[in-house]
Amino acid sequence: MATNYIYGTILTSEAVAANNRGDNIGNTTTLQKVFHQDDLHTSVSAESIRFAVRYRFQLEGLSVNRSYDSDAGKLYFEDEKRAKWNPNDEVFIDDDLMGFMDAAAAQQEREEEEGETEEVAPKKRTRAKGKTTKRQSPLAIGRAVSLRPYRGELSFNAVSGEKEKGKLSLYNAEMHTTEYQYSFGLNLNDVVKKENIGHLIDAIVDPPPVAGNHSRFAYDFSPSSVVLRVTNAHSSKIQNCFEHNEETRGYTVARLIHRVESGDIPAGELIIGGELATTEEGKKLAQLGATVLPGVKAAADEARKRIIDLGGDFAAVQAK
Repeated sequence: MATNYIYGTILTSEAVAANNRGDNIGNTTTLQKVFHQDDLHTSVSAESIRFAVRYRFQLEGLSVNRSYDSDAGKLYFEDEKRAKWNPNDEVFIDDDLMGFMDAAAAQQEREEEEGETEEVAPKKRTRAKGKTTKRQSPLAIGRAVSLRPYRGELSFNAVSGEKEKGKLSLYNAEMHTTEYQYSFGLNLNDVVKKENIGHLIDAIVDPPPVAGNHSRFAYDFSPSSVVLRVTNAHSSKIQNCFEHNEETRGYTVARLIHRVESGDIPAGELIIGGELATTEEGKKLAQLGATVLPGVKAAADEARKRIIDLGGDFAAVQAK
């Protein structure tokens, strides 16, 4: 049986990103950065996006193993050791989609004496084997990278309230006015409860706030444009397909169009939704045979329909 996947690249709207509490250099709070196309870009970790997706499952009242108490700032597990994991029974949605690993160390060590000589024989130390309970994650999420290069935007601030002598009250915060893009992939066959695929699609379209490694900033990570692909190809070929266009101060998907025109990506597998659909490049993709829809939700619904059309257990992938 063929292995089926859904791949996607998400582009957010343009907004100002900042991390007012967290990493700092001196009295400057910093944004995480990576080099992309030989230029400096700001970035948000894949772990932060995964956390937001998992937290949305909790907010929707779905059955999760790991829940987050925002008041206490703590994580709680229903079954931390996954002792009850049984793919033939009910499973937690986060364990199903995101996998897990629990490595239990050996409880004891033993020593064995090997051989006998006139002198004291050396002892060979062997370690009793531990136990690892693991499930490979069917879901892969890439780090979000700013569409626009970082140009060193800074804000100058002062601590509010009464100033204390000897304590620094002035600080800078790095900011970045940009869109972010990130890509994901899901092995549909490896999802135990196929209805969870639909819950993931809902989470991608409508995520809660996505944090940096230390704190949240008010930045909408919902898609303004999406490129989706439902396929049995083992590689995405649409990862980070949006590129900044210096001339128009917007974006381009010229590289994606080239891959479609060259035959590397079957146009019929592509689903385009959101603002990209109204651009000349969106119209070009439609002419090449891609499904181009005006809304992000419409694109998500089309992807869901294609997964259902795979038949069998995939019929459970219904809309919320």
